[in-house]
Amino acid sequence: MVYEAESDKIPFFKQYASVAILVVNIIVFIWQLLDPAGQIHIEYAFVPADFFAGRNLITLLTSIFMHGDIVHIIMNMWFFIIITDNCEHAMGHVLYIITYFVSGFFGTLLHALSTLIWPFLTTIPSLGASGAIFGLMGVYLILYPGNKFYSPSATGTSMRKVSAGYFILTYFIAELSYAIYSLLDPFAVGSTAHFAHVGGFIAGAIIAGVFKGVKGTSYKKKKP
Repeated sequence: MVYEAESDKIPFFKQYASVAILVVNIIVFIWQLLDPAGQIHIEYAFVPADFFAGRNLITLLTSIFMHGDIVHIIMNMWFFIIITDNCEHAMGHVLYIITYFVSGFFGTLLHALSTLIWPFLTTIPSLGASGAIFGLMGVYLILYPGNKFYSPSATGTSMRKVSAGYFILTYFIAELSYAIYSLLDPFAVGSTAHFAHVGGFIAGAIIAGVFKGVKGTSYKKKKP
């Protein structure tokens, strides 16, 4: 698990949109667990074939608040809590929310396009907030590359301090590699929709780049 090495004094619970998104994800996951059919309401997951046929378009939205199991939601929400308060504090509530959803949608759409290489993949449902969260990672990379994280060492037996820029960029390169490799062999990298991560990251980084180009470094002077 990665976590911030230094306090940035930006209180998470004052970032109202982030708190709301966290709560919605938790509530939706509880609702999934209560599915009487035991299928975690898979009918609300995103299916590329349905999208290309113009059906169930609402799943573009519903799928980014769903998770496959407890490990999935814990991992996603952990990263979310680590990075999201900085993103919302810097960008403001409205642009932050727009960035979150645009990243989620773009990630889902890039995943859908990637399944066309192997048509049988278009019928497999996908779900998760990962695309949107990778979008926030892209934002964090652009706005706060010098912040410090504690990250597990190569052996996993200790923690080391690294820059946020190094950690996030390394993570993205790994995801991009997995995504490209999945085009050659869709079974080689598991069932993760890596292109959703790549798409979300690119969308978030572009929005943050434009934001930083307009604002300069003034966002760093905002009071917590």
